[in-house]
Formats: sequence, structure tokens, C-alpha cells
Amino acid sequence: SEVSFSLSSGINAEYGEKKEEEKKNELDAVSTEGITVEKALAGKIVKQLEYYFGDRNLPQDRFMLREVTLDNGWIPLDTMLNFKRLASICNEKPKIAKAVEDSNSTLVVLNEQKNKIRRNPEKPLPKNTEELKLANNQKTVYVKGLPLGLNIDQAEEFFGNHGKTAYIKLRKDAEGKFKGSVFIEFVEQSDADKIVGNKELKFTEEGEPLIVMSRNEYFKSKNQNVKNVKNLKRESQMGGTEQLKHEVPEHVEYEKGLVLKIEGLEGVETSREDMKALFEGHNINWVNFNKGDVEAFIRFEGSAKEALDKVKVDDKFILSGKEAKALVLDGDEEEAYWKKSAHEKAEFFNKKNRKRKFDGGRGGGRGRGKRYRRD
Repeated sequence: SEVSFSLSSGINAEYGEKKEEEKKNELDAVSTEGITVEKALAGKIVKQLEYYFGDRNLPQDRFMLREVTLDNGWIPLDTMLNFKRLASICNEKPKIAKAVEDSNSTLVVLNEQKNKIRRNPEKPLPKNTEELKLANNQKTVYVKGLPLGLNIDQAEEFFGNHGKTAYIKLRKDAEGKFKGSVFIEFVEQSDADKIVGNKELKFTEEGEPLIVMSRNEYFKSKNQNVKNVKNLKRESQMGGTEQLKHEVPEHVEYEKGLVLKIEGLEGVETSREDMKALFEGHNINWVNFNKGDVEAFIRFEGSAKEALDKVKVDDKFILSGKEAKALVLDGDEEEAYWKKSAHEKAEFFNKKNRKRKFDGGRGGGRGRGKRYRRD
């Protein structure tokens, strides 16, 4: 009975494999006859497919790695359309097949039925060596100061004018909102070097120059700042803060459109409390104002313009019964505000640490009380 059971199991397994193979072959062929695809759309389709099967994505994409092992590397177009990005570009299999068929791509190929796609076997994945990782990092550029409404299509169009890109990553905050900065890996090192050297790079002609630096330079600056903060904390706990100070990084990161400037406060009897009360419920974050100041700065967690529009009366900004001028900071003035804010924050921590040192470190001078000798 054991033999018959094993034989039966073997037959069932073989039968199951054949059924699975038949199921794979049951996919309807895709016809591209008479199909036309606009050149721009075809380019987007092929570029997205090359990204999925590319050196950067494929080695770390668990879903893709699993799929390429099921059918000698072939993945049905139906499966590929599970990717929202591809489906948003084009969700019609004949057009996707036609785009690949007519392209000069050496990375992705169609099967004879035009219903499956795979990475070209003549283009094996490079070994994921440390040398390759370093080379990719050197070809990656950090760019900051982009419009907060930027999407991936606009980013690809803009940076595509400066060289062929391997991937673009829009940096987002914890809530999924674009931070105004990106990482771009270029295919050619020369293109990465060229854009880093362009100190007048602008997203629009009337816009401000973007902050551009290599990926390595960005992380070196960021890691040094993190290290300084850790050292500062450690030293302050030990009471030795004279030599280490809280420093402001050369490039201060900030989200645009969060700061409101109020002008014309001469003779206006108002206070921080009045401003907080006026903008109550509008995600106010910080108020820079002392009695007697002729201007104030109010920082919000979200759009300052939206908050301002909601408190206006007949399109006028009224504060403590008086009309004042309110505007959202931008350009050099906005950057200057954030730099000043960073410096004030650093000075606050330095002053606090100096006080700790003067008071005797962690214990604030109190320590554990007197020690008595035990006889």
C-alpha cells in the first residue's frame, strides 16, 4: 500500500504540474495588428518596464524576484498590470505589447504570443558587489527646492533633459507629502557630474536656483550633523559642553509655504496669544513675536496660505481689531527665516548646555549630597 500511495502521489504531483503548465499556456495571445501608440506614451511604457526589470529594482523587488522564477523569467502582462504605476500610464495590453515590440530596448523582450515579458537573457543581472554599490552611489544626485506639487512624471521630464536616469525617488515626509527634494541616479557618471556642477539649475526660469549636490556629499553633511548632536548630548550629560557646540548645517532643509509674515504692527496692541487665538484650529506651530515688534512670523504645520485665507474678513487680514499686511514667505526671505530659526535653536541648546556645565552637569549641582566617611 505504501508503494501504491507513493506512486499515486507521484502521478498526482506530475498531473498537477502539467495542469499548471497548461494553465500558463492558456493565456490568450495579444494581437498588435493595427495598434498604434503615441511616441511619448510608448516611451513612458518602455521606461517603466525597464525600471521593473532593471539593475536597480529587480534585485530588491521580492514580488518580481518570485515571479521571474515561475516561468523561465516570463511574466504575463496581466501580472505586470498589477503595478499601479504601469496601469496609470497604460492599462491596455495590446498597446503595452506594441510599445515594447517597436522599441529599441535591449533590456525587455516579448514572447511570441506577445502576452508575456521578461528581462533579456543576454543581459544578466550584474553581481551585487560593493564596487557596484559605490559606483551607483557616485552617480546619484540630491536636489532640493522643487515645487511641493511635483509628481514623478514632471520629475522624469525635467531631469530627463539632463541625462538618462536609472531611477528617481521623490522624498516624502511621514504623512506621505512630498518634501521638495529628490534623489536621482543617472546612467552615466558624466551626467551626474554635470548637473552637480550646475549652480544655476532652476526648475522654472523665474524660480530660485535649486540646491544640488552629490548623494555622498549630502549624507556626509547629514551624518556629521547627527554625530554632532549625539556628541553634544553625550557631553552635556557628562558636564563637558565647552568644546562641542550645536552647529547649524550648511544646507537647512525646510518645507516651503509654511511661514506667514505679518507687517505693519506699529502701534497695534497685540500679542502672541492674540495670534494663536486668531489661527486656532489651523495647525499653528510657532509664533515669533514680542510686544513692540513691528512684524511677526507665524509658522504652521500645513499651508500658511490656506490658514490665512480662512481667517480673512472681506479679503482683509484683521488682527486685534486692526488691519495688517500678511504674506506667505518665499524665495530668499523664506530661506533666511529658516536659517535664522536654525541658528536660534542651536543657540538655545548651547546656552542650555552651558548652564548645565555651570550647574555641575547632570545633577544640576545637587549631586547625591555629602558623603560621610564610614569608620
